[in-house]
Amino acid sequence: MCSSGIIGNDPVPCHAGGRSCVAWSLADPAVQGEDSVGEVLVSGLTIIRNGLRLDYPFLEVIRSALPICDEYVVVVGDSDDGTREAVVALGDPKIRIIDTVWSPLVTPRKCTLAQQTNIGLHQCRGRWCLSLQGNEVLHERDLPHIRSLLEQHAHDPRIEALLFERLTFWADYQHIIAVYPDLFKFTVRAIKPHIGAHSIRDAMSFAIFDSWSTHGRYARAVDSGCHVYRYSGVRRAEVMATVDSQAVHRQGGPVTDPNWMYTRYPRQFIRAWTGRHPAVMAERMAAFPPQYDLADPRCRDAMTWRERLRVMESAWYHRCGLPRRRASRYELIGNYQPKQRPV
Repeated sequence: MCSSGIIGNDPVPCHAGGRSCVAWSLADPAVQGEDSVGEVLVSGLTIIRNGLRLDYPFLEVIRSALPICDEYVVVVGDSDDGTREAVVALGDPKIRIIDTVWSPLVTPRKCTLAQQTNIGLHQCRGRWCLSLQGNEVLHERDLPHIRSLLEQHAHDPRIEALLFERLTFWADYQHIIAVYPDLFKFTVRAIKPHIGAHSIRDAMSFAIFDSWSTHGRYARAVDSGCHVYRYSGVRRAEVMATVDSQAVHRQGGPVTDPNWMYTRYPRQFIRAWTGRHPAVMAERMAAFPPQYDLADPRCRDAMTWRERLRVMESAWYHRCGLPRRRASRYELIGNYQPKQRPV
């Protein structure tokens, strides 16, 4: 694992996997979350391991957030497919790489994602950390609004996080999963890292340990009103099989059903998407033709009782709005922001 020390006011190199990263002194004004003229610093954060082989759009993730970040921390696990070299090739001076080795001893295995996120989270210098997983892309139209919110709430102790709603694509770039929890599901994707924040479980949520104590709670968060575009389901069958067999957060074995994209979710879950994708995804989209058809007879129509409940729940959310109080991994401050949803 990457380890580091902090000495004086100078950056201190740390070594992992034969390479080096940098830890920063708490005496540096940047570590306080502001530069010398008091402007709010924002750190970006993504973890990735063998992202090329598993076909994660991690480069697009980084590029989508770089315009509103003052630094971008990329925690690169021990990869053998050129992932680290691809990050370096982006050539942006804001990017800071931390090299790590993913331990097979972490249990449950999916919690490796939270462990790796915390390595990067606690190296962020910004007052805010914009933490995006390797398949989560921001839309360029939302960037000014996100940056404005980060600056607006930077010094407000009541606000500890920003929420983003998932928008999850399935099979190709022309279809989405239009039911909860792939829609109407909010997740913390911006967090203040220096208040006892830790990534938990499979890195899909955060907890705050007040005064860095032993008792955690969910972060107090406001809704950003923005989507995070999730592309984990946009892969070819052979790549999906590799992901299912190698990704630490996957349960079970690899894909064996040749009709997996039509049978994993019932037809009632899927909707056609005609909206605009983030501009950084243009090249990937051009190389990936449509491969799903809602009229295909291979689409599964039969639903389990739990799937029927999901459809009814989602229809209620769409018609009546999201309830102010519901089970969530955050404490909502204010209200959910109204938005158009593709259902």
